[in-house]
Amino acid sequence: MSFTPDELAAIQGWMKRARPLAGIFYRSVEYRFMDPDDVLTGKGTALYGGRFAEVGTRAVYLAGSDNTATREVLARKKRLGNEAQITFDKYPRVVFAVAVSLLRVVTWLRSPRSQTMMELRKACRTPNDLSRSQELGKTLRGAGIQGLLFPSVVGAGRNLIVYLDNCNASSLTIHNADKMRTRIAEISKDAVQKKRP
Repeated sequence: MSFTPDELAAIQGWMKRARPLAGIFYRSVEYRFMDPDDVLTGKGTALYGGRFAEVGTRAVYLAGSDNTATREVLARKKRLGNEAQITFDKYPRVVFAVAVSLLRVVTWLRSPRSQTMMELRKACRTPNDLSRSQELGKTLRGAGIQGLLFPSVVGAGRNLIVYLDNCNASSLTIHNADKMRTRIAEISKDAVQKKRP
């Protein structure tokens, strides 16, 4: 699968409108993956891929709100296993606030004016077919784009994918990291105590 000349021209015009983005976004992870040193590594995306990221891509998915992050996790698990494999009572989660500071971000929060881009956006938002979105993600990464801001496919809200290989160490940081480490140590201690007879 490849882009038509019209699609490539539209994508190149879109990428020229990349802008800086700064703010707080959210990342929801299971307790077993809650080590703050691992939350922003992109290992999971590299292993499994996802929307706008083919397998092997070091990327981090963030959401504009805690609620959106939760809905996205459930949808991803369902897509990977044909049913929602997790419930929050059995697999509790930690939500990290992540400070974002990027220079080259493109956005699809509004419908494009171009018919070509509108059709491509629709193809990239198909719930269970990620092929077009992954192809687009490869093009964005190759052009040095750091992130794509896009509407949630599973409900209201917005998401951000950040391509780590196009970023530096200060592009993403965990907000209140020291407080989070203290809280995670407390959670771990409680879990150990509950397992004791």
